[in-house]
Formats: sequence, C-alpha cells, structure tokens
Amino acid sequence: MNTVELLQYSVGNALGILGQVTADLTQEQADWTPPGIANPIGGLYWHTLASVDMAVHGWGLGQAPLFQREGWQEKVVVSSAGEQRKDHPPEIRETRVDLAALREYEKLVIKAAHGWLASLSPEDLERQVKTPIGELSLAQMVETFVIWHINAHCGEISALKGCQGATGYPF
Repeated sequence: MNTVELLQYSVGNALGILGQVTADLTQEQADWTPPGIANPIGGLYWHTLASVDMAVHGWGLGQAPLFQREGWQEKVVVSSAGEQRKDHPPEIRETRVDLAALREYEKLVIKAAHGWLASLSPEDLERQVKTPIGELSLAQMVETFVIWHINAHCGEISALKGCQGATGYPF
C-alpha cells in the first residue's frame, strides 16, 4: 500500500463513519442548540462537509468549492447570524441547515473527494499548498483538514446526539 492508497482508505473510512453517525439524524436533532458554547449538529455537519469541499476543490484542485461554485451554501444553509460571505461557510453556532439538501451535497462532496484522491500519484502528495495554518504538503493537508477534521467532528456530533438521548457512534 502506498501513501495515496492509505489516504484513500483513511478518507473513505472517515467519511463512512460520518455517514454512520448522521444516518439517523433528524432535523430536530440537527437544529437543537446545546447549552454552553457547543455548536448545533447541523452547523457542525455542514462545516465538516464544506471543509472537505474546500480542501478538495480549493486547495487540492485550485477551484472554487462546490458550496460557492454550485450554490450549495444557499441550498443548504437555511439561516445563520453574522456576516455572510460567498467564499466561506457561515459561522457554525448560528447555522441552521436543510438536512435533506445537506445530504445531497454530502453525496457530491464524497464523490469529488474520492475522484480527486484517485487521480493523485505519490509524487503529487509532495506538492506544497497554502492553508490557514501555513504551508503543508498535499498529504499533510489531507490528513489534517480532511481525515482528522472529519473524525474530530464525528466525536462532537456523537456526543451531541447523546445529549439528546440518541445514539451517536453506532458501534
């Protein structure tokens, strides 16, 4: 197994777990505002997928992400407080989503991520990309902004479902 194959497996695994954690998510659970400073599930779910979209299309391919280019932000985000920017997803805490539209967007993001990863060679993974935390190799960007990021938010979503009396991780 080479590095590309390992990243393909790891991204597929992370997206699969996200799918399992959100498979039975209801609109009511997605909209629930937890106490304290925790974010609602719907906002987290949107943020997670929009971040994969940004990593794949923006940093990986040098294109506008689907949420911007194809208008998915307007289709998915029902309401949010604060300044709305076309080039960046809205703040998580105040974001409410249309769960059905978000699931359609998720399918496109997953397809794009898998397609992009399948096009890479081990040499491609050495290319340097600018990220909010500095310049990283493409491999480091995928690990940090896709794999780790998805897994971290799966834990948050699972915990927030548990706070509502629902099952988070299905295993």
